[in-house]
Amino acid sequence: MVLPRRNGEKLCSPFRSINVSIILIWTMVIYIVLDISLHLLSINHEQIRSEVKKDSLESKPDMKALASGEFEESESSESDDAVPSEKSCNTIEDYIDVKEGQAREAEDPWNQLKWCLPPAACRVNGHLIERAKRRVFTDLGANSFHTSIAWFATRYPVDFTEVYGFETARNLLTLPPGWDENSNWIDPGIHGWRKIRSRAGMVPSWFVRRVKTINKAAGVKDTGFSVNVTRFIKEELKLQPEDAVIVKIDIEGAEWPILYEWLKDPAMPKIVDELFVELHYFHPDNNWGSVKQWSREDATKMLAELRFKGFYAHYWD
Repeated sequence: MVLPRRNGEKLCSPFRSINVSIILIWTMVIYIVLDISLHLLSINHEQIRSEVKKDSLESKPDMKALASGEFEESESSESDDAVPSEKSCNTIEDYIDVKEGQAREAEDPWNQLKWCLPPAACRVNGHLIERAKRRVFTDLGANSFHTSIAWFATRYPVDFTEVYGFETARNLLTLPPGWDENSNWIDPGIHGWRKIRSRAGMVPSWFVRRVKTINKAAGVKDTGFSVNVTRFIKEELKLQPEDAVIVKIDIEGAEWPILYEWLKDPAMPKIVDELFVELHYFHPDNNWGSVKQWSREDATKMLAELRFKGFYAHYWD
């Protein structure tokens, strides 16, 4: 008997049950739903951006006033959130960020980032340093080149035109050889690994030429061993308030006479735009006998007095 051939393949084919019009309808429905969802999300994001922009504009200080050094308190800075009612900013105590015996909390970011974020309760004068023709970094207690000179050069938001490093140990602060970016090329006649000249992590020669080393101690008198830093800044460098001047001090206790002198000099807070200082004081844990006349409370008050006098000062460690 000859059986008839079955057409099971055609009968079971899934394409026989697909309706093209239904596919088109569902495609349009999915497209419309996605389009509406994306539109609603964009509206929500735009509202959030508008609110953030509004808040930032309300809290942003008057940069023109900052540049002229004539900044006045705005209405927004007098709000409860911006300026606490107990902050008068008229005494040194108003600038003390922590009382003796009180646990130290994280410092307000504005005290560490001068050029962004809302202002602190008690402000100091300043100007837009990136506009200055002379941008000077003076490192008192430079240690080795990569300790702080390279650190500031790579992290501080200014291209320094002049760098002065004070370090008594001649063999400690030595400048790297530097390399010329224009000569960092590949010789087409050399093949393989020899053709690769890597300069990763090295200091360009143009920056090394901007660095001057002074192998003397920073102090308040000119001697064979020390340099009067105030005279050096004012007379030798002839720095003015319109220049950008950043100073870092880490000189193992010798900072105290310099800072006391600067507190009495009304010109220095106008010249120095930002001051980083490590204040050395006696504590049983460190046993520094050379600074036994100064306590942690003295260090806290010194920083507050520097800010009160107009220095934009931070702890450096």
